[in-house]
Amino acid sequence: MNVLICIPTYNEAENIRLLIPAIFKNSPENTHVLIVDDNSPDGTATVVKTFMAGDPARIYLMERPGKQGGASAFLEGFAWALEHGYDAVLAMDADFSHRPEHIAELIAAAARADCVFGSRLVKGGSTENRSAVRNVISHGASWYCRLALDVSIHDWTGGYNLWTASALRKIGLDTIFTRGYSFQMEMKYKAVRAGCATKEIPIAFPDRISGVSKMPTSYFTRALVDVWRIKFSLLRSPLLKTAIKFAIAGGLGTLTNLALFFLCVDVAHLPATPVSVGCFAIAGTQNYITHHKWSFASDTKGTKPSLKAWLLFLCSSLLGLAANIAVMNLILMNLVVPVKTAAGAAGIAAGLSINFFMSKFVVFRKKSGGA
Repeated sequence: MNVLICIPTYNEAENIRLLIPAIFKNSPENTHVLIVDDNSPDGTATVVKTFMAGDPARIYLMERPGKQGGASAFLEGFAWALEHGYDAVLAMDADFSHRPEHIAELIAAAARADCVFGSRLVKGGSTENRSAVRNVISHGASWYCRLALDVSIHDWTGGYNLWTASALRKIGLDTIFTRGYSFQMEMKYKAVRAGCATKEIPIAFPDRISGVSKMPTSYFTRALVDVWRIKFSLLRSPLLKTAIKFAIAGGLGTLTNLALFFLCVDVAHLPATPVSVGCFAIAGTQNYITHHKWSFASDTKGTKPSLKAWLLFLCSSLLGLAANIAVMNLILMNLVVPVKTAAGAAGIAAGLSINFFMSKFVVFRKKSGGA
């Protein structure tokens, strides 16, 4: 198997000087290295060229005009590998958080899988020199992704991954739209959805030995939202996508309603009835704006929120609430149910359905001409 190891760099001169020899020490003979450098001010590219002069057949350099991020560097490197006929690409960071000692095992596992993921979070995997908080975040993010995406991969954000050429073609590099941590999640999810066989290999993951992290903190918070963007991107039905967005926005509105009610009634001891009305109006307004900007964005494109549509949405919400109560009571009076919660759930489903279709075809109805 001809393998290309793809390494994005930005100010990694000190690390790359040590990493390239370590890679060849731990790799099969037919392994090549591609460094994708974003015009590093510290002269990383110059260091790479020194190695290239001594081994031009196995070391390559792609120089980009400025800092564009690791995800775009990997995508360009993957495309370069496909163009040059490699059987697989191993994505690797330059900071020694991805130990070269794992290279041979990752490559060997590709004989039984289309994608091989170096994992900190499977049995035998570990992290080193990282705070307890960062470890909790890593495990929490993994749990969140597994639950949201319904795929049993353990280490979603890890970047020490091998992709066979066939897997990259199935994924479709031109369909990848996320960056940062989300890029790893999207690649893995799309690989599984495309029918690729995956395998996780336990790795030790130390903190970088030199330099500073290039990943902004904002990438992590963005990834929490990107999980759902990734999931929606592969849904076949536009109506189903909209319905799921509608349910998520409604859930957030419910949390807002409950939080305000708790603060006003349980903490401030205000009367419950007027507070309940106020919470309904505030949460309803939040839902209306969220639906206009996100859930029904394809229908409301080019339009602004309006008082008329807001009132229509609140009326739709009240209609949904009425249907909720009616269906629940109808079931409780005419059917024998094991638990009353089942009747409540049926009422909620009926109310949500009416609210959704009223919102879709009345409140946020797409105007003729796409306005």
